Amino acid sequence: MNPQPEEELQRRLQKLEDEIKSSSVKSPPPAAQKQTSESKFTQLNLYLERSLIWFNSLSGKKKLAVAGVTGLLGFVLLQTVFKLVASVISLAVLAVLVYLGYKFFVSNSFQSKQ
Repeated sequence: MNPQPEEELQRRLQKLEDEIKSSSVKSPPPAAQKQTSESKFTQLNLYLERSLIWFNSLSGKKKLAVAGVTGLLGFVLLQTVFKLVASVISLAVLAVLVYLGYKFFVSNSFQSKQ
């Protein structure tokens, strides 16, 4: 009677060792990164669907108010982005003008003194 329980214990021990090895050596495959970006897209899609369902459940006046506020926020955000781009372009033009002014005026006057 003793050998049969011992065999069962050995089998259980082997099974536990296999589980420990498989759980400790889990390196994420390269496909996991792709799944992460796909899951983010899925989450965004789910959020948009929920928002659309919520919007459709509103009454007419509430829909109009939400659409107006969303449009206003979108317009303000777009205006801010355009101002930022215009500022970057202005700084680039100013940097070119300062460089050209230095090259023509400061550099020429320094060469004429020598």
